[in-house]
Amino acid sequence: MTLVLLLGIGIGLVPGICGALFWYRRSRETAAACRLQLEKYRREHLHMAETQTVLEQEKAGLDDLKFDIVERNLDMLELKEQLEVEKERSEKLLRNILPERVISELRATGKSEPESFEAVTVFFSDIVNFTEKSAKVEPRILIEELSDIFTNFDHIFVANGCERIKTIGDAYLSVSGLPVPCAGHCDNILRAAMAAMRYLDERNHDGKHLVWEMRMGVHTGRVVGGIVGTEKYIYDVFGDTINTASRMESYSEPMAINVSHVTRELAREEFCFTERPSCSVKGKGAQKMFFLCWRPQYADR
Repeated sequence: MTLVLLLGIGIGLVPGICGALFWYRRSRETAAACRLQLEKYRREHLHMAETQTVLEQEKAGLDDLKFDIVERNLDMLELKEQLEVEKERSEKLLRNILPERVISELRATGKSEPESFEAVTVFFSDIVNFTEKSAKVEPRILIEELSDIFTNFDHIFVANGCERIKTIGDAYLSVSGLPVPCAGHCDNILRAAMAAMRYLDERNHDGKHLVWEMRMGVHTGRVVGGIVGTEKYIYDVFGDTINTASRMESYSEPMAINVSHVTRELAREEFCFTERPSCSVKGKGAQKMFFLCWRPQYADR
């Protein structure tokens, strides 16, 4: 009886034990699977973290590269601005030495051919007793005085459509009608000469500067113009007209504008002249000359 009871009980426990063993085995398989899945997730997470780190490093590198590009662009912009400043300085220096048209020719072709201009009016001036007076003036003050006078002359002549060619010591040479031909060349120079003389007269009476008197001369005719030299460019003018204009200045008087007969005939009615006795000019013979009236006491008509 007892044996039967025990067997019954044992037989009743078998399904439970078997179920427990099954679920134990199943749970072990599930745990193993979970561990595998967890390891997989861990590896993936690590890979993603590593990838994220690489991406962040690459992004940081790209940001640094962007900053480098911006800095280089700023450096290039500053360099460009410096080059433009230097270019403007060079252009200004060239304009002080050469006429604008000649500069354009040099840029376009690398050279500028000499030209003959049939109708050019030439202005010459120099300072009376300059050698004697300059010997008594401190060099620095002397240069400042000449620079002031000639700078103002430049403004006056440019404003009147003239081209300053050069200064030689105390002498000033300007023309109108070259290198760009101009129908009003004669009137341009005469107006500029009058304005220059008025400026000098006012300057002499302002009490702030040394007193300088000038002789001025004007003549009109054919002139040859071109670049002289290869190492140091200078635009110069040549011909009998230049020599005659120089003679007109030499035969002028202090604070007077001496004009040749040729220029006088070309001048408009707006200009007033005082005729002078004919003068014998070296290499020219007797020449008729006129003073251009730039202030009332010279006018006789």
